[in-house]
Amino acid sequence: MLREAVKDRSYRATPLGLEVARYYRWKKNEWGASEETLRDYEANLRNICLYFADLEIGDFASPVGTERLRECWDHFWGDRTARTRAKVRSSWIDFFDWAVRERGLSGNPARALTRPKARDPERKTFGENFVRRALSSQEYVGDHVLVFLVLRYGLRRSGIRNLQLKHFDFERRELTVFTKGGRVYPLPIVEPSLWRRLGELRLEAGLAPDDFLVYRQDTRRRRVPLEEATEVIELKSGPAGYANVTTRRHSPQRPAPNTVHRWWYRCIVRSGLVPEGTTSGENMHRGRHTVGREMQRAHHDLELTRQMLGHRDIHTTAIYAELDTADLASALREMARDDQEDEE
Repeated sequence: MLREAVKDRSYRATPLGLEVARYYRWKKNEWGASEETLRDYEANLRNICLYFADLEIGDFASPVGTERLRECWDHFWGDRTARTRAKVRSSWIDFFDWAVRERGLSGNPARALTRPKARDPERKTFGENFVRRALSSQEYVGDHVLVFLVLRYGLRRSGIRNLQLKHFDFERRELTVFTKGGRVYPLPIVEPSLWRRLGELRLEAGLAPDDFLVYRQDTRRRRVPLEEATEVIELKSGPAGYANVTTRRHSPQRPAPNTVHRWWYRCIVRSGLVPEGTTSGENMHRGRHTVGREMQRAHHDLELTRQMLGHRDIHTTAIYAELDTADLASALREMARDDQEDEE
């Protein structure tokens, strides 16, 4: 029901929902928020509108408004991670700041909410065996190109989702990445083999410049030549062969986020890295952590790692300067070797 309230915008029938609609237009047209940002903010604000369906914007003046937000926070996000609750708080602060400026609210009730204390997140990476198997198992050239960009260049899901053929500069050997929060950054692609595969994909799939590389897949049981059939049926006109046939359709219509999610798990299921039907547990974002960690370990240069991952702020990149278990194991092996030499 909550999801449908965003799809059909029914939450805007509430008094507070009308204000959220005004804020949404401002955020989109004047502030210039990306589609992903708008979707996240709208989902967080929708819950307030539905939870307090009879209240108006003036009913959220502090201190009563703060307590109302705490009640809503606990109801919808009480068992969620600190990071998720912090994102909700951030979107509320932005909305009520707008309400103070443009709708005459006396103060921002969300600013009194304490930012949840986040524990250190576990940043998992993929091993080299995972990377090699995932790359070697992709028969469709488009899958290989996209998996390569995830596991060797660290593109996040939004970067893969936004990827169109026209973003590749074949002359300069450079990719322009459009990613989270409207971030745009250049990324040199140095492997000649990847450019050859892109050329093959352009010819094989008949890609136009505006076509997205992530495709919509359709698998159906179809009539095929007998030599390709997995099942043969005797008809009056003679034998007929049938098999499950997969078609892929690239188009200039941007794929939905869950289309990218399903694509990723199809690729790693195909590699035998996870069982058939798996849709969680091997998140695509781990590829980004893998690339960042390997780049930093190889060059010990945060600025290079920042450019590779397209971070705006080098403080975001600093997490990759932390030692991981491989560095620790190397140091421990050296210590063990010294101990053995002392014993001898």
